[in-house]
Amino acid sequence: MIEHILEYLANNPPGIWAGPLLGIIAFVETLFPPFPGDILFTVLAGWAMTGGLSFTLAALFGVAGCFIASCILFFIGHSPGRKFVDGWLSRKVNPIRVEKAKLLIRKHGPVILAGSRFIPGVRSLLVLMAGTSGMRFAVAALPVAISAIAWYVILSIAGSILGNNLEAVEGFMKQFEVWIWGLLGIVFVVFMLFKRFGRKGQQE
Repeated sequence: MIEHILEYLANNPPGIWAGPLLGIIAFVETLFPPFPGDILFTVLAGWAMTGGLSFTLAALFGVAGCFIASCILFFIGHSPGRKFVDGWLSRKVNPIRVEKAKLLIRKHGPVILAGSRFIPGVRSLLVLMAGTSGMRFAVAALPVAISAIAWYVILSIAGSILGNNLEAVEGFMKQFEVWIWGLLGIVFVVFMLFKRFGRKGQQE
């Protein structure tokens, strides 16, 4: 699919619709994570910038699309779809793990949501679960926005550097994901060590 899009881009200059298209891609990718939105956004951002779209506007359209979709996910989990989401999660994941995840979100929700875009595979699910956990939208909105801003600024920077070179963008995303998982692993180890030594200190 992306190859056909690149073929179209090679034969057509960016128009005024390039910015809104970036927002739509970010929106769809957030609601439907299997959609290869990150790669497509980066490639299209590079293409749009060659036609005069500013870096700031490219990032803003991405942030807007992601934030709107995240709000929809949150509200689906918060009320109308809470029972459905709980039932669906219980069938896919051990119910005990689901409850533990909800408890973790209740305790550290803003921090988790602020980094949610950087957690591959579950980032949209985390926003959905924040809604089912009972977190207030007023508390969730700012960290969700921060996460979206950080993520789409990075993708826009990548687009401005790599342009619409699909192979370069795919290579960047693979390396970037490896770094993210490595950083998450380090954070987890530090957190567990801090928790362990904190308990020892309390016992003494």
